[in-house]
Amino acid sequence: MFNNSIQIKASIGDLAEASGGAVALAGPGDTVVTSLEYDSRLVKKGSLFVAVEGFKSDGHKFVKTAVESGAAAVCVSRSRAAEYAGLVDRGVGILTTADTRTALSRLSAAFFGFPSRSMLAIGVTGTNGKTSITYMLEAIMKRHGRKPGVIGTINYRWCGREYPAPNTTPESKDLQEILYRMRRDGVDAFIMEVSSHALELRRADDIDFDAAVFTNLTRDHLDFHHDFESYFNAKKRIFELLEKSFKKGRYGVVNVDDPYGRELFMMRNSRTYPMVSFGIETEADYMPDPGAIANSIRGLSYRLARPEAGVDIRLNLLGTFQLYNSLAALAVSHRMGVPFEEIAEGLAGLETVPGRFDVLKADRGFVVIVDYAHTVDALQKLLRSVNELEHRRVITVFGCGGDRDRTKRPLMGSVAEDNSDLVVVTSDNPRTEDPARIIGEITAGLAKGNHEIIPDRAEAIARAMAMAGEGDIVVIAGKGHEDYQIIGTEKTHFDDKEVAARCMQVRV
Repeated sequence: MFNNSIQIKASIGDLAEASGGAVALAGPGDTVVTSLEYDSRLVKKGSLFVAVEGFKSDGHKFVKTAVESGAAAVCVSRSRAAEYAGLVDRGVGILTTADTRTALSRLSAAFFGFPSRSMLAIGVTGTNGKTSITYMLEAIMKRHGRKPGVIGTINYRWCGREYPAPNTTPESKDLQEILYRMRRDGVDAFIMEVSSHALELRRADDIDFDAAVFTNLTRDHLDFHHDFESYFNAKKRIFELLEKSFKKGRYGVVNVDDPYGRELFMMRNSRTYPMVSFGIETEADYMPDPGAIANSIRGLSYRLARPEAGVDIRLNLLGTFQLYNSLAALAVSHRMGVPFEEIAEGLAGLETVPGRFDVLKADRGFVVIVDYAHTVDALQKLLRSVNELEHRRVITVFGCGGDRDRTKRPLMGSVAEDNSDLVVVTSDNPRTEDPARIIGEITAGLAKGNHEIIPDRAEAIARAMAMAGEGDIVVIAGKGHEDYQIIGTEKTHFDDKEVAARCMQVRV
């Protein structure tokens, strides 16, 4: 990812001491390491290799390879330490731990000097809204005179540089390295999306957060978490991480219109930091005047009712669901001392969030909206917001990803049908699943007959555009900012906006 290397040296004895008991020495502690790796293919002379026990492979299988590649030290599971005791005689340092995944996080934070402790750190979790909130907070932070960095679904960015994001939340070692680089480059505040996978896999365990935000919880990722309770337990871990943060002035921010947000808020007395709430329908610390909300093709505007009545907020972004996201960003910013005037100016200055309610206007009088909505709740909120706009018909193109949660497919079909005049069911990253089976599971939720099935996504988009006329809105949902399509194991370039733009040119 990065072209320039980092020059750091640390003894394994110092790293063990800084780990707070997460790892222990199984030999001399004077071995010096110059990098830390969990992928044996990246090990070089002087590396510390952490043998992470993963779901698909066990890092202990690659300890020998790592040593042959020049690893100066290895960190292994305490239960298997005897297997590697002989490495000490070969001059290889040994660290042991009860949990190699936890150790990777702790050692990484220690190796890079606990970078989150010297920056304002905001974590955002929830099923939907995370990306938009990070963009909003970034805009507000810049208006407030800070130098923000962002780690999220679309990219990792700071100081005018952008890097691709293979994961919403990077592995703990990569995350700590990114934060180290941010701090070195002068970043004084970072905002990160914290996925449920990352929370479950302990990637963010050694981030010292100043604030944690919970947006909502709806059906998603049950292929990984297996049941909804496990999914919720993973999400709410962010507030446990906030609890153990070294930071003073910490606070949590939750959406109390969401039932799981209300549950978190009701637990506030068990926390050593304050929890603040936002919402539209439920009494909350931050909420708008319901009679002053306006959603149009030109943008979204509203007036605050609490905590300070009369503050006007205007967004270039569309969709009433962005009202929730802006309330979250507003609450976080206000709690950290940003004046309402600067918050309003920061939000008003944000032109777009890539792949979130992106609008393309056709010469023939219809509008195309491209959005990342790929969950039941997100699709429903998207289409309800679209239906609030002036329109003749809503034509929706969508599919469901392969090798992912299958239970949401018929539900998404039902939501699309109920909130659209016409639906075109297609493919969306089928991966190694049969696209026909995915589509069949979607159509199992359809009952009205107002749909067509076109598996090829480009053809499906072209069909929707061909059907559209004056006053129609074409919604292309599921991929948003993504510029690729995964069929089988092959990843090829595919951008919904590009395809839609080409179709517009053909029609002119």
